[in-house]
Amino acid sequence: MKAVIMAGGQGTRLRPLTCDIPKPMARLCGRPILEYILDLLCSHGVTHGYLTLRYLPNIIRSHFPEGRYKTMSLSFVEEDKPLGTAGSVKNAAGDIDEDFIVISGDAMTDLDLSAAMATHKKNKAAATIVVCSVPDPREYGLVDFDENGRVTGFIEKPSFAQAVTDTANTGIYILSPKALEYIPENRPFDFAKDLFPLLLSRDEPLFVHEAKGYWCDIGDLATYARCQQDMLSGKIRCRLPREIAQGVYSPSPLPPGNYTITPPCYIGEGVTIEEGATLGPGTVVDDRSFIGRRAKVKSSILLPASFVGDRASLSGAILCPGASVKRAASLFEGAVIGTGATVGEEAAVNPGVCIWPRKIVEDGAIVRDNLQYGIARAALFDDDGITGETGVELTPEFCARIGAAAASLKEGKRIGIACSREKSASALKLAMISGMLSAGAQVFDFGESFEAELNFALSFCGLKLGVFLQSGPVGRIKIAAAGGLPPTRPMERELENSIIKGEFSRSAWDSYKERVELKGIRQLYTEHLSRLAKEDLAGMSAIVKSANRLAGKVLTEVLLNLGCGIAEGMTLHLSEDGTRLSILDYELGYIWPEKVFALCCQMEFEKGKDVALPADAPRALDSLAARYGRRILRYLACPADSSDSKARELAETQLWARDGLACAVMLLSYMKETGKTLPELMENLPDFARVVRSVRCEGNPGNIIKLFSGELNSRGTCLAQTEGIGIKLGSGIVTIRPTKRGKSLVMLAEAANYETASELCDGLERLIKSKSIDIKGK
Repeated sequence: MKAVIMAGGQGTRLRPLTCDIPKPMARLCGRPILEYILDLLCSHGVTHGYLTLRYLPNIIRSHFPEGRYKTMSLSFVEEDKPLGTAGSVKNAAGDIDEDFIVISGDAMTDLDLSAAMATHKKNKAAATIVVCSVPDPREYGLVDFDENGRVTGFIEKPSFAQAVTDTANTGIYILSPKALEYIPENRPFDFAKDLFPLLLSRDEPLFVHEAKGYWCDIGDLATYARCQQDMLSGKIRCRLPREIAQGVYSPSPLPPGNYTITPPCYIGEGVTIEEGATLGPGTVVDDRSFIGRRAKVKSSILLPASFVGDRASLSGAILCPGASVKRAASLFEGAVIGTGATVGEEAAVNPGVCIWPRKIVEDGAIVRDNLQYGIARAALFDDDGITGETGVELTPEFCARIGAAAASLKEGKRIGIACSREKSASALKLAMISGMLSAGAQVFDFGESFEAELNFALSFCGLKLGVFLQSGPVGRIKIAAAGGLPPTRPMERELENSIIKGEFSRSAWDSYKERVELKGIRQLYTEHLSRLAKEDLAGMSAIVKSANRLAGKVLTEVLLNLGCGIAEGMTLHLSEDGTRLSILDYELGYIWPEKVFALCCQMEFEKGKDVALPADAPRALDSLAARYGRRILRYLACPADSSDSKARELAETQLWARDGLACAVMLLSYMKETGKTLPELMENLPDFARVVRSVRCEGNPGNIIKLFSGELNSRGTCLAQTEGIGIKLGSGIVTIRPTKRGKSLVMLAEAANYETASELCDGLERLIKSKSIDIKGK
C-alpha cells in the first residue's frame, strides 16, 4: 500500500514554535508529529510514502537521511510553487496507479486506516473522506452524507445556525487514480474547495468513512499542548517510551536527585532536575533540558535544551528549543517562549503571551503583549523618556495604554499633550488621547509643537502633567511634570506599574471628558517671549537656525516683531526640542549651550534672584552666583522623595531655564540695554568646560560605582551629590551616575578648559571599564 503525506505546512498559527521548523517536525513527547503518522501508516501495511515538502524542506529530508522509516521507503517531493492540497498530492503521486492514502503530516490520530481502505473498495469510490464526530463543529469543515455514506454536501466552518452535522473532514482521504485525473497539472487546487465539489457535481462516487478513535488537528498552540496531555493520559494509541514509573514515561532512567514528579509526565534523555524541583501532571521535559532548584513546572512543555532557573514557576507554558527562563521568573498558562529566547530573573510572562525566537525579556519585566520585535524592559523610562522604534515598540496600542496610565495618576485629571510634525506622531498622539479620555482625563491638545512651547503651555494652563510625543525611526514619549520639569520617581513607578499590570482608571460611557484643542497657545507663547524684552530690539541683528523648523520659525517671527534685524554676525542655534541655545559669533566662534545658559543666569543674579537648575548643571555657576550673593538650587532628574521640592517650586516659575527661545530674547535684550557686546559679556564668566560620555556597563551599576567610589575619594574631595557620585579631583570635578535603566554610566567632567576635562573623562572611562570587567568576571 502507498500513501502521500502532506508535510509542507508552515504552521503559522503555531508560531513562534514553527518559526524555524516545518509544522510536521513539531515535537510531541520527544518525537516529531511526522514520526507518529509514519508509525500509523507502517502499522496498516503502507510500504512507500511520498512526502510533499515546501516550507523548510531540508529539515525533513535531513531527519530521514536514508530515505526510509522502519519498513517504509520514503520519497521527497518539493513544490516549486504553491499547488494547494490536491495539487501537491497530484504532483507527488504521479506514478501511483492504485488506490492510496492521503494523510496530513501534522495531525495526531490513531484512526483505523485499513478500515477506511476497505470502505473505499467496497463502495468502488472515486474518493473516500475519513470523517469523525467533533465536539465543536464551528472549527472544522463539515461533510453531509446520506444513510449509505454517499456525500451530499459540504459546510466550511459554519456557525451553529448552519451546523446540520457534527462530522468533520479529518484531512485523511482514500483516492483512486480516477480522482487524480480531475486534478489539473501545475496550478493551485484544493481538496475541500475544488476537487470534492467537482466530483460531487459530476456525480462521481464520493463517500465517507465514519471512523472511531482519536483525531486531533494540531491547528494552534492550545491543541498542541492538549494533544500531549492526551498522549500521556492514554487517550490515543501511540508509541511512547517505556513507563519507568506509574504514569512517568522516559527512554532512559530518571536523573538522580531529590525532586518530585506527579504523573503523568514525560522525561527525555540527558535531562537535569535539581533538588527540590516539582514537576506537575501533564509536563513534558524533552532531551537535554535543565530544571533548577525548587523550580515548579506544571502542565508545561520543555522542548530540547531548554533551561528553567532556580525557583522559576511555569504553569501551562511552552519553552521552544534552547529557550531560557531565569531565576524566579514566572510563566503563566498559554505563554510560549521561542527558540533561544530569554526570560530574565523575576520577570513574568502573562497568559497567552508569545515571545518570539531569540528575543529578550529583561530582569523584572512583566510582559502583557506578544514580543516579536525589540526587547521587553522592566523599566519604561530611560533618560530620554520612553523610547522605541516607531510602529514596532511605539504603536497606537501602546500609546493608548500610556495615555490611560497617565490619566490614572493623581496628577492626570487634566493633561496637556503635543507632538512633533510627522503624520505618525499625530496618529500616535490621537491614540494616546483616546487612552487618556477612557481613564477620565480632560485633555488639552496643543497640536504640533516643540518641548519648550509645551513647557510654557503647561505652566500657562496650570497643568501638572504633560506629554510630548516625537516620531521618527526611533520615537520618544516625554512625560513632564508641572512647568515641564522631569517627573518624580514615584510618578514614573506608578505609571510603569499601571502599564505592567494593566490597571487603569475607567470612565463610564456617559462620563468621558472633552478633548480641548488649544492650537492658539502659540500666539500666547509668542507674546510671552516678546514680553521678555524690556524694549524693542531695533539695531540688533541675528540669524536663527534649528533642526526644528517650527521652533526656528517662531523665534524668527518674535525677533522680527521686536525690530531685530535678520542678518549675519550672530547665529542663534536652537536645539531640536527648543530648550537649549548655542551661539556662533563671528568674533568668538562657537559658544556652547552651557556658556549661553551661564550668561542668562548672570542676568538673573544681577536682579538679585536665585536660580533653580538641574542637578547636573555646571558647578561653575555656583561660584558665579556667589559673586552676587545669590545661590543655585538644584532639582533632581528623577527624585525619589521631596528633598528637592524648594528647587522645583522655584524652577516652575523660571521657564526661561528650559527654553532656548526665551534665552535668545533675554540675551539680545540685555545686550541692547547695557550696550555690551557678546565678547564683553563673556569676559565676566568663569572659565569652565564640560565633557560628557556614556559607558555601557556589565553588571549592577550601583556595585560598579561602589567599587571605585572609595578609590576616587582617596584621590580627591567628595562633593554633596544626590544622583550618582561627585568628586573634586585636582582642578576639575567628575560626576558619575547610572542611566535610569542601569545599562550605562554617564560620566561628566568639568574643568577650566576642554583638554583638562577630557583627560579626566579618559581616566574615569578606563577605571569604569576595569571595574565593570571585574564585576562581570565575578
